[in-house]
Amino acid sequence: MSKLFILSLVVSVFGVLILLALAYSSAPIRVSSYQDLKLNNFVQTTGKIISANSFNDFSIINLDNNITITCNCNISEGTINVSGKVSEYRKELQINADEIKNA
Repeated sequence: MSKLFILSLVVSVFGVLILLALAYSSAPIRVSSYQDLKLNNFVQTTGKIISANSFNDFSIINLDNNITITCNCNISEGTINVSGKVSEYRKELQINADEIKNA
């Protein structure tokens, strides 16, 4: 085999290993209140729904820990586990939910 082929194979395997390490190290940060939120972090929280406004498939959910969740879902009551990315809307931080489960 040529040296170029072996070099490209080694670099490819090394790149895949780096991607796997990054995937495992990017676990969500556990937050319990609004003050814990940091813009663009991937976070996870649990809370009881105190209000929910639904617009077709889009919902804005307020939790008892003062965290606002936005999602493409129709959940209106109960305690939920949420994971998603923190974003800013009108100078307020909120979580754009990637996954919501009943607690």
